Amino acid sequence: MQAVKKIEYLASNWPEKKKEVGVQTPWLIHPIRFGFQTIGRLFPKAAGKLTYTLFTTPRRRAQHRVSDPTLEKARIFEVLFAKQVLKGYSWGDGDKTILLVHGWESRGTAMRSFVDPFLEAGYRVVAFDGPAHGNSEGRRTNLPEFAKAIRALIHQVGPIEAAICHSFGGVAMLYALSQLELDTQVRRLVTISSPNDMKLMLKQATDFMHVPKPARKHFRTIIEYKMLMPVAKASLGKWGNSITTEDILIVHDEEDRVVPVSEALAIFESIDQASVLISKGYGHYQITKNPDVIRRVTQFIMEP
Repeated sequence: MQAVKKIEYLASNWPEKKKEVGVQTPWLIHPIRFGFQTIGRLFPKAAGKLTYTLFTTPRRRAQHRVSDPTLEKARIFEVLFAKQVLKGYSWGDGDKTILLVHGWESRGTAMRSFVDPFLEAGYRVVAFDGPAHGNSEGRRTNLPEFAKAIRALIHQVGPIEAAICHSFGGVAMLYALSQLELDTQVRRLVTISSPNDMKLMLKQATDFMHVPKPARKHFRTIIEYKMLMPVAKASLGKWGNSITTEDILIVHDEEDRVVPVSEALAIFESIDQASVLISKGYGHYQITKNPDVIRRVTQFIMEP
């Protein structure tokens, strides 16, 4: 039976939450902005290509400063994808598999807070470092490539019962389910802090780099060529209604300073089988470590 479409507000008193700061501006962005505002106006096509290169190149690779029991008990495996080797992580041996999909400039094990609750219930949990992320190979990646990497992973590990995806990972998972031929359909899907509209992601990137308008047009043309669709049609709301997933839970925080909560509500309004869980005070990153969110997500996936 399909779950009732609803909005749920999470009243949490998690004492370990931290005040989340906005996106930090690296020192290198200042000469890049100057270049776009000067040479970029004279050579918009070249500036558009450079924007795409910067947009698809992670600025850093997430690393763990300290280990913990969950990291130590992960079984590491490899996935061969497009002449690259991707690193995968597996916990447990249950018949049902939960897939964790990380966000941009993160890594699969960053979502390990979800592992133990599912292991205790007899599930297997699988995560991976996307192309150009974590310990996987590659220097650049984009949405279609990241989605194809998800497909390659599923092909190797077998059917997926449910997926929990953070930020860009939610976009990649919906793209994979709706635009690619997968060997399996996910019964339940959770997106956490994910943007709905591709236009928002492009605008944030070009605004951040101060890309002039003529160059933005060329940048958008490249994006549409890579995705094989107009940017106007690239949204989780549109993709969500084209997949056979039973239920979708959209989790977001009111104080998210990276992706506004309005994006979650837009996804909720667009997808017939979606419900939304709204928290407050955990921002874009801390939300994945909030025990109350973890508990509610676990219940959503396990409930019959």
